[in-house]
Amino acid sequence: MTKSLIAAAILSVSCFAQAADRGAFVIDAYGDSTTAGVMSSGGKNIIAPGNEMAYLQKMLQSKYGSAIEVKNHGVPGAQAAELLYNKGKDDPSGWSERMANSSAQLILLNYAINDARHYFFKDKNAHLESPEEYGRIMTALVKEAKAHNKLVVLQEPNPICGKVERWNVWPYVYQLNEVAKAEGVPVVKQWTAIKAQRDWQSEMSADCIHPSESLYKLKAQQTFDVISANFGKQLSQPGS
Repeated sequence: MTKSLIAAAILSVSCFAQAADRGAFVIDAYGDSTTAGVMSSGGKNIIAPGNEMAYLQKMLQSKYGSAIEVKNHGVPGAQAAELLYNKGKDDPSGWSERMANSSAQLILLNYAINDARHYFFKDKNAHLESPEEYGRIMTALVKEAKAHNKLVVLQEPNPICGKVERWNVWPYVYQLNEVAKAEGVPVVKQWTAIKAQRDWQSEMSADCIHPSESLYKLKAQQTFDVISANFGKQLSQPGS
């Protein structure tokens, strides 16, 4: 082995050791099927490896190093109430315990589509969330995360199209932005940015609810931009 190769090996080991010493910067991403990465294909829903959180981790690691880890806690069909009250009706202790035990420095929250769907159909087996109730629940989730010294980023849902537009998600998007203002946390304007694109519906999966892989990548870029703009310093010094 030449001296140059030995030197390169030593440098590589040194950099790895420094990253290990700093510890990981963990992002816990909570949300519905669009967080999980569902796409509609051939009449079936699949969780695509090329989802928003996978792309987001690659983008963050490319800029800030391998110590960045995005953990995807997306659950298809989930609404915000299930995260807050995962121990049962009106009992938020499960979320409190999760935040107390979480090693994450940053919490991503992405809900609204199923919240609007359940409310539209008045589903008897769901916690019905009017836009105002949704806002209250999102506020409680943010406050509890902040109480445990977590950074928080909210995400607007992607827009939906076709017959499911009747679920009327927009009032939930409005409430989410009101929560962000009141709590002083950043929000990723997914709904707004995607809606502004010409023929954005062509970037959706066949069910008009879930994005295509290219749109998931765009969502990841928008989330990356917001996280970097607000928390770039913390990302550059994980574990410090």
